[in-house]
Amino acid sequence: MGCPPGHFHEYKFIGTELPHDGLAYTRIEFNNETDLHIKTGYYYEFIHEKENGLATVIKVNPNYDLSKDNVVRKVKSSIYGQLEKMDSLPYTARVYDTANTLMYNLTFEKRNERKTLKKIENDTISIELTNGKTLQFVRKTTE
Repeated sequence: MGCPPGHFHEYKFIGTELPHDGLAYTRIEFNNETDLHIKTGYYYEFIHEKENGLATVIKVNPNYDLSKDNVVRKVKSSIYGQLEKMDSLPYTARVYDTANTLMYNLTFEKRNERKTLKKIENDTISIELTNGKTLQFVRKTTE
């Protein structure tokens, strides 16, 4: 085993999530055809390009047709603003199974991880869905 390529600091979902078997994703009902599996947080990568920023990954069921329904209107941080839809994410936040996966990213200019962790305390990432719901994920104060 080698050293990790970076750190990923997850935000916690505010609301009721469905039972799930994966540790990294929050499962939330979207409609009668699919649930959403969401991971969102701050990443700090110290290999390759040494990137850092906010990332959100939203997976839907493999048989759900994403082309007929956008699912997401926008993803926004209360501190940093809107995350942009991407085709891939930096290494630390990377998703290997990209089928039926939506990815959003907001890369920061060079920042210190410790200072950024202090700044994002109580930041909220809001995910506005096309079904009218808004999901909120909060970065709690570190203890």
